Formats: sequence, structure tokens, C-alpha cells
Amino acid sequence: MRRLTWGWLPALAIAVVVVVLVSLLPAVRRAVAVVFGGRTVQRAVLDVMRSDEIKFLVTDRLVTQVMVESDTGNAILGTRKGHLLGTARLYYGMDLSGLGEDDMTLAGGVLTVRMPEPRELDFAVDMDSLRFVSKRSGLTVIADWALDRNQESELRRQFKSVAIAGMRSENLIPRKTDILERLNKVAGNLGTVVGVTVVFE
Repeated sequence: MRRLTWGWLPALAIAVVVVVLVSLLPAVRRAVAVVFGGRTVQRAVLDVMRSDEIKFLVTDRLVTQVMVESDTGNAILGTRKGHLLGTARLYYGMDLSGLGEDDMTLAGGVLTVRMPEPRELDFAVDMDSLRFVSKRSGLTVIADWALDRNQESELRRQFKSVAIAGMRSENLIPRKTDILERLNKVAGNLGTVVGVTVVFE
């Protein structure tokens, strides 16, 4: 049996990086300057969104404490329980590197940008935070040695999948509609610079 428990860490479920679009307005202005060299508004916006600063647009940084548990003992060999506790960090958002001009439509002064599906951009475990506790009978210790099994390694291999599954079950990972809503709240800043209304969908 595996179980995930959540600790209230200071940085839990912080949605922080969408406003990077605002902080990058100087870069937007530089890119838009190329419009006057004969390039399109779509191309200028695309250059910004695929720039190194934001091509991996992190919209949510989730930090939480995870405990993975196992109980694989049996009536013959006895107890074999393990607990692995640690801190996991998930960076979630959109990979903008694949955006193309065909993902943008300009009509009536409105530039519509069709955004990719959000996904995991990076996952990390704070290795210094890991704590492993094991309770095994003498027979399971012998069996683990004979079968070359390592209980801590078993739990570590489960850590990522259990952590992400738990984040989803707690509704910590946002839906695409949630991300688009946040993006559209700051789209006005981009639209002001390029001279059209920008809508993300």
C-alpha cells in the first residue's frame, strides 16, 4: 500500500511566474521594433514568446512534503514496512518553443494565440530532505539480502509518480482554463505594446 501525505510548507502551491510577461515588457518592445522593418505583429509576438526567457513558461511552482509508504510483508516472513519522507518541487506550465505563426490569428485588431497544453516542465526532489524509516523482521532482512532488494530504492522509484498523483488528487495542478485565465489578465500589457488586443486560448 502506498500513501501520500501533505505537509504545509511555506511555498506550497504558489502560482507565481505568469507575471514574467509583465517584467519582460522591455524585451517585448525590442521585438516589436522589428515590425517596422517589415515583419508582422504575429512574428514579433512569437519571437518574444519563444525567447530564452519565457519559452518554458512556468505558471505554477508547487512545493510540498511527500510521504511514500509500503507494507509488503506476509504471514510467513513477517513485517516489511517502509516510509520515505521528503520535499518535492514541481514546475508546471507550457512549452512555448513549438509555437508557430499558424498558432496565431489576427482579425479585427485582435491577435488570438492558441497555447499548447500545459505539462510538467521540471520535477525535483530535495535529496537533503529525504528521511527513510524501515521496520523489518529478521526473515525479511535475510530475504532482502538473498534477493538483492533495497527497500529505500523501491520507495525512491515511486516518489515522483506518487507525488504527482497526489498533487492531482488535491487539485493543486491547474487546468488549462485556469492558466489561460491568468495569462489573459496580463495580456493587456503585451497588447498595449504591440498595438493589438492579445487573447490566449
